[in-house]
Amino acid sequence: MLIAVLTVLLANGCDRPTTGAGVIRFATGTPLQSFDPHRSDSGPVHSTYLTLVYDGLTGANPDDLWNPLPSLAHSWHWVTDTSIEFELVTGATFTDGTRFDASVAKVNIERMLEVKGPRVNTVATVRSAEVIGPYTLRIHLHAPDPTLLQNLAGSPGMMVSPGAFDNPDLDLNPVGTGPFIYDKDNSTIGEVHRFVPRPDYFNDAIANDAPYEVHVLVNARARLNALISGQVDIANISPLEAAPAAQLGFAIEERANRWFGMTLLDRNGELVPELKDPRVRQALGFAVDRQALADALFFGYARPASQPMVKDVGYVPALDNFYRYDPDHARALLKAAGVSSFTFVTPVSPDASSEYEAVQHYLRQVGINMEIEVIEPGTIAALARTERYPVNTITFPNFGPDSRHPAIWETTAVFNPFRVPNPRLNELAAAARSSLDEKLRQRNYKEYFEIIVKDVHSLIYLQFADLVAYDAAKLRHVQVGPFIDPVLRNIRLAPTDDSAATMPKQQIDVAGAPDA
Repeated sequence: MLIAVLTVLLANGCDRPTTGAGVIRFATGTPLQSFDPHRSDSGPVHSTYLTLVYDGLTGANPDDLWNPLPSLAHSWHWVTDTSIEFELVTGATFTDGTRFDASVAKVNIERMLEVKGPRVNTVATVRSAEVIGPYTLRIHLHAPDPTLLQNLAGSPGMMVSPGAFDNPDLDLNPVGTGPFIYDKDNSTIGEVHRFVPRPDYFNDAIANDAPYEVHVLVNARARLNALISGQVDIANISPLEAAPAAQLGFAIEERANRWFGMTLLDRNGELVPELKDPRVRQALGFAVDRQALADALFFGYARPASQPMVKDVGYVPALDNFYRYDPDHARALLKAAGVSSFTFVTPVSPDASSEYEAVQHYLRQVGINMEIEVIEPGTIAALARTERYPVNTITFPNFGPDSRHPAIWETTAVFNPFRVPNPRLNELAAAARSSLDEKLRQRNYKEYFEIIVKDVHSLIYLQFADLVAYDAAKLRHVQVGPFIDPVLRNIRLAPTDDSAATMPKQQIDVAGAPDA
């Protein structure tokens, strides 16, 4: 079916539509949550929406997360192990005309700590902010934190005009220093969001003359169809859409970004008593054929895995194949735990439903009934911070353990809503996070991930790539960022005389699946 459809499309190519010739139009599966960064998540919401209208103290570096870029702070230095000083840019203003300076940065840090948004845990070491000079800010910490600079590039470190702190519409009407202004009047929540360039943006190196449109299409097939029809120029796609997109002439960018699996939240068995036994949790791992999942659902853009880390501190080669496909062993583990069968419910985003249905099939073969509840797009992170479900299915980015521990596995982590304690994990991570001794860090995190994998705090099935397809005749500097979506603010339009290529524009029906 797919080959036949592609043959027809390729044989009937026609001129690319000229609609939106001077606009960069992106299709995402992630709806807007809030334009208030201190109340917002990081992830694709941050990279798709917030970074267009806000700047952080530091800037996310898509090539090296551990070495953030200058942003509203052009330089910094550590005064002590628990005190860091930032030299701030001059000339930056908010869209309401307010000037950015150290006093504004200070009240933003204080607001961020007071609001206690979903990502405040990533900067939990921050104790206070102090104005040293008009454009010099010092941040004091409770303890050393090697992840601070990286995390200040995320939503906690973004700066809002103080005059907008109490605006009742701040969630839909951002007031930042970023390179774009949100065109609220010409946007429709849940459908399309429009952004226009700021003519007075302070950083000429980032300033972009092209407006942006962010189209919300929760179905990957619909995003591919929008790309083919000329409705958008760039789109997040799933591996299923990669081959047809490439055969139709679109460029594909990928980034080995995340892991596919489940995080076991209810390890105390409050909702599902069977999950309290680690043998039961391990059975979830041995029951699934990872290679078959990679081949059938990810089309070469994934590989089997048993651990979260990929060639980073904490990566343990011996853990790579810990969970071989062995359904008999899964049944034996259940039997040893006194369990013949049990049921649990898990939330799944619409785009991931087919992948988890495959997992569901394998688990059913050993007596485990995983009931899938397909949820509203963009709500998976919020639900994973509640005690509503015993597991979550977030495809977490495989960042380093210094940031993963306080986010996912620490007793007080935002994605550990049942507050299941593991004193040894906390001890190992605390010592590693506050040390510059790489041997100590590697030793601690090796033991740390032995616990994560074998005690099944998180169950990893695959490491996989995030993908975008785009019109290479129109766009330049396309790069998949660390949070699923492309680095939007870096994309540029190609020279006008380079945009006359042809493309087919009909919709594509992949394996007979619906378009939306």
